[in-house]
Amino acid sequence: MKGLSLFGNEISRIVRDRKLLIPIIGILFIPIMYSGMLIGVNWDPYGKLSKLPVAVVNEDAGAQFEGKSLTVGNDLVEQLKEKKDFKWEFVDKAKAEKGLVDGNYYYAIEIPKEFSKQATTLLDKNPQPAALRYVTNDSESYLASKIGQSAITKLQAEISAQVTKSYAEAVFNQIGDAADGIAKASDGATKLSDGASSAKQGAELLRDNVAKLASGTKDLLGGVSQLGTGASSVSDGAAKVSTGAAAMSSGLGKLEAAGKQLSSGADKAAAAGKQLEAGLASAQQGSEQLAAGAAKLEAALDAYVAAQPDAAGNATLQQLLGAAKAVSSGAAELSGGSAKLAAGATQLQQGQTSLQQGLGTLHEKLAEASKSGAQLAAGAKATAAGAAKVASGAVTASHGAAKLADGSGKLATGSAELASGTKQLADGSAELSGKLGDASRQSGDITGSDALYDMFAKPVQVDETKLTEVPNYGTGFTPYFLSLGLFVGALLSTMVMSFRETTITPRSSWSWFLSKALLFGLVGVVQALIADAILLYGIGLHVNHMAAFIGFTLLTSVTFMMIIQFLVAAFDQPGRFIGVILLILQLTGSGGTYPSELVPTWLSNIREWLPMTYTISAFREIVTGNELLTAGSSAFHVALFAIVSAALSLVVYTIMFRKNKRTAATRDVALSA
Repeated sequence: MKGLSLFGNEISRIVRDRKLLIPIIGILFIPIMYSGMLIGVNWDPYGKLSKLPVAVVNEDAGAQFEGKSLTVGNDLVEQLKEKKDFKWEFVDKAKAEKGLVDGNYYYAIEIPKEFSKQATTLLDKNPQPAALRYVTNDSESYLASKIGQSAITKLQAEISAQVTKSYAEAVFNQIGDAADGIAKASDGATKLSDGASSAKQGAELLRDNVAKLASGTKDLLGGVSQLGTGASSVSDGAAKVSTGAAAMSSGLGKLEAAGKQLSSGADKAAAAGKQLEAGLASAQQGSEQLAAGAAKLEAALDAYVAAQPDAAGNATLQQLLGAAKAVSSGAAELSGGSAKLAAGATQLQQGQTSLQQGLGTLHEKLAEASKSGAQLAAGAKATAAGAAKVASGAVTASHGAAKLADGSGKLATGSAELASGTKQLADGSAELSGKLGDASRQSGDITGSDALYDMFAKPVQVDETKLTEVPNYGTGFTPYFLSLGLFVGALLSTMVMSFRETTITPRSSWSWFLSKALLFGLVGVVQALIADAILLYGIGLHVNHMAAFIGFTLLTSVTFMMIIQFLVAAFDQPGRFIGVILLILQLTGSGGTYPSELVPTWLSNIREWLPMTYTISAFREIVTGNELLTAGSSAFHVALFAIVSAALSLVVYTIMFRKNKRTAATRDVALSA
């Protein structure tokens, strides 16, 4: 109760003293003046870029691409006119450069003369990327130049997409032409495959026949050797034939002469034969008459004997009758023999005629044979000479056959390799035909469209998935700036409120500590509530967890008050200096702006001993996150800072109270003395 009484006296004194009340009221608004203004200024800087003046210089001369006019620079200018990203001002190069120097423009974008032409070189052997010139004046505003750099990067991506789209359209038109060419190539490859198959069969046939040729040439080599031996024999035999043919020719001449004599004798025999034939004809006629007379005589005698009964006993008559019968029989036989003789004479005559004809033919043939014999003799002589040459040529042929055998062996090997190669050619050409056919069908199915061109221009889309949503810079910086403002508010409160003096002498160290803790805690609570009200309802900050936000703001403000109370109560003015140093360390080491991994190692090592490390972490989860367990852990650490600082403050007030008590006792002793 004594602590509360002392606290009431402190409040009463502040309310009655306007010189003290007004500064304290001002102190209450320090957090919002500090953090609120920072948050307000940085709430959404990119949403105000349309007020940032930027010069655009277009010197692009345009170019021709695939028969079309390409004016990337003019297209870019028209695109920028439609956009309100910045305050675009389209000027010439001289005005842009002067404006940068004078501070009228934060940066300039220059589109060079060859911009479109460079954009058409993508398919060239040595492509040249189209280059925008980005000119800044960092000394005027480094942050503005960095914002502009981000914008130019985005602009570069958009221009690249437009150029790529133009290229994609041209390439797909070429793909259509290529599809027709591939189809023709496929037809040609099919014919090539057919030809290769035929070539394969021919090569295999060639291989087989060349193998036979190789085998035959080996046999030929052996035969040529035998030919050499035989040719020598032929040469010897041909010489003998030549000698025999000469003798035969001489004999045929003599035979021809004898043939002539034989023909003459045959002519004479033919004449005698004719005479013989005529005589035999007369003899035949006489024998026929004799046979007829003998028959009549026999008949008359038979009749006479029959008429004379005693004739049978007449021996003379019987002898005469027997003789008549013998004559008749002989005459009949003579007649038959004469007929045969006459027929033989006729045949003899015919044979003599044939003999004459044959002798004539024989004479002709003997003449021809005599002539041919002479020719044969001459030919045999020439044959003998040729046979000698054949024998000599056979030796040469033997050497040639050996070379032929060797060459045919190599040819056999080569033809086998050719057969293997043509098989591979046939297989490869068949596969080529199939692949070209597939390529033709597939490329024929590809048709260009604006959607496809856009796909080629922007093949990768980034789908951003946010675990938490931070709508703007102000919201993102709130955990840092609010913590900073509350700490600065606690630090500045020491300028108007005393952390040691009281309106009345405290009766105990506890009452002294409690009155100061309640006073500065109350200021911290009011500061936190004012800051929350302005942020939530004045600036429009949205938080995911309202109650946690207000409660943690109060905890943070009171904790910072307890820390400053300990420092100032313990060290007075040096304590304020220590508070400033602690503030500086927290500005860089607590991870409020850059990740802790990017700060110096020594700062990263002490960040766990800095209270703002935990307040910033907790505010982030409360304002834009959902991990309240993480926020609860940070709140525990913050509360631990408050408890430790309060306990240390109690120790300090206890020490000061005892010291003051000893001083008072010493003074009373001195006065009483």
